[in-house]
Amino acid sequence: MHVGSLLDRSSAMDLKDPFRHVYEYTAMMMLVSGYVDAPKKILVVGLGGGTVTRTLRMIYPDAEITNVEFDPEIVAMARQYFGYAEDAKMKLVVEDARRWLRRTTEQFDMILLDAYHGGYIPFHLTTREFLEIVRERLSQGGVVCANTWVSQALADRESATYHAVFGGFHHYIGKLSTNRIVVAAPGGLPSPEAVRNRLAELEATRKPQRLDLKGMFENHFAPNPTWPDGTKVLTDDYAPVNLLKDGT
Repeated sequence: MHVGSLLDRSSAMDLKDPFRHVYEYTAMMMLVSGYVDAPKKILVVGLGGGTVTRTLRMIYPDAEITNVEFDPEIVAMARQYFGYAEDAKMKLVVEDARRWLRRTTEQFDMILLDAYHGGYIPFHLTTREFLEIVRERLSQGGVVCANTWVSQALADRESATYHAVFGGFHHYIGKLSTNRIVVAAPGGLPSPEAVRNRLAELEATRKPQRLDLKGMFENHFAPNPTWPDGTKVLTDDYAPVNLLKDGT
């Protein structure tokens, strides 16, 4: 699936093996499973082909999952070509995610941010003000997991922004891609060792789509993220995400 640009490949499915993760970043996002034990409510912002949602449904069959997707054409393609379908415990909201999050009173144990258009994250879903809304919608012990980029200028500003809203965070760096996965929580995060052990236990008991969760943790976890002193956070007044991603 291409969104906004032929160069922007956001989703793909192997027709011979539909449960295989074609793109590295969707598998990396499943590392969030090491931070919450048996989440009851999960929010996924950005639908794409539904790969993230499909995997979460398999790992957590009893969880209530809410998908929020702005573009009805993406929803139509996900249903027609990727087999996406709601179930009794999964609902779809077609609306701008920030507007919906501001209005809802629901809280979630996991919030996954994976909204893109034309190769960029919509700027209003990157700012301090947006992340403050996300923080308010997390349950006690809840975590946010965001798919973003390793572009240094953007990563520095995002790091400063996540730190301003949540304090410390973990991040995972793609080996076959330019993706970076950020995990943060208002109540603090477990130690890397605890995350790795939980992933190993989850892998042994549920075998989530043949994902090597413990191996992915060891391969992608990047300790001690740093950024220059004085780095400005992204705000609603100024968040040139497209320029920062492109390094201009």
